[in-house]
Amino acid sequence: MTWSASITCAHRGVLGPPPTHAEWASHHDGCPPPLRLGPWSAAVSGTIDASWTFILDKAQQDGLPIGSAVVQIANELEVGGFSVLLSDGEDLVLLTGDEGCHLVEPAAWEYVVSSRPLSGAPSTPIPPRTIGVLSPCGPTWWRLDTPRHQLKENLA
Repeated sequence: MTWSASITCAHRGVLGPPPTHAEWASHHDGCPPPLRLGPWSAAVSGTIDASWTFILDKAQQDGLPIGSAVVQIANELEVGGFSVLLSDGEDLVLLTGDEGCHLVEPAAWEYVVSSRPLSGAPSTPIPPRTIGVLSPCGPTWWRLDTPRHQLKENLA
């Protein structure tokens, strides 16, 4: 079976074969669908600076992979009250904000991530301020140590 990655709504992404996508598709009323940004799908949970789509557009123009594009968001915006999901159809990438996210592994090398708790299966918390690249070869995780931006009152 062929693995693929998709974002099912503003808070959930899936990597796995077609039955996994069908089982974990989001059925929440009122949950906004992901945005299409060229060949990528993207979703944000929470409040983010409007420039995030421009950051992704530039990453596409520069030919960056989606993992690097999410790193660009973390470098250019103050990570906090939002989480980002990004997919190119092959890989699923996430950037967690202050709340973290949740991970379910329905089977070997299959992943479901959500900014909300998932019912129906035990989940593993993904810590706040984490970047994850989930591919058919497995996950890769990076932790963002401390906020990159200084508070304005400390800049004097």
